Amino acid sequence: MQAETLAGLMGLGGALVGAAVSTGAVVWQQRKTAHEAERVHLLGLAEAAANEVIWLSYELQDRFAEGVPDRNSSAYYTWEDPIQRLNRSLEEQMIRFHDMQVRDFLSRCHAEILVRAESVADPGGWPPRYITICGDIRRVMGTVLRRQPFPRRIWRNYPDVTEG
Repeated sequence: MQAETLAGLMGLGGALVGAAVSTGAVVWQQRKTAHEAERVHLLGLAEAAANEVIWLSYELQDRFAEGVPDRNSSAYYTWEDPIQRLNRSLEEQMIRFHDMQVRDFLSRCHAEILVRAESVADPGGWPPRYITICGDIRRVMGTVLRRQPFPRRIWRNYPDVTEG
């Protein structure tokens, strides 16, 4: 084999290796950029949902603070219907969070309000249950907005009834 041919093949080989490495680097960078864009998008959704949930917690707290009208009166339904609409909105926002603990926490809050709205509004205990629920919702949403770990001590207010 002549030296010129060998030099040409070496040059061609170098060009092919360089092209492969360059292409691989571009593909890797594109995937990394796409992954980062998806992460930023999901964080944006979670941030928007957290802000909405904070607003819902204040609305729920205001409704519960009005007190529970007599169950046999028409005022009861004008009290309960808005609470259940707000609670449904809470459930809708729940699905926008990536963190399973946040979804589980909001699910427990939603279930308690759905099943026991009158008990949640009862001012018999101190603080009333709705104050605890709404305050805990805001505390957890604050950790979401600050990108901090889930506050585990919250669970003592929401025992899992399936464990036992």
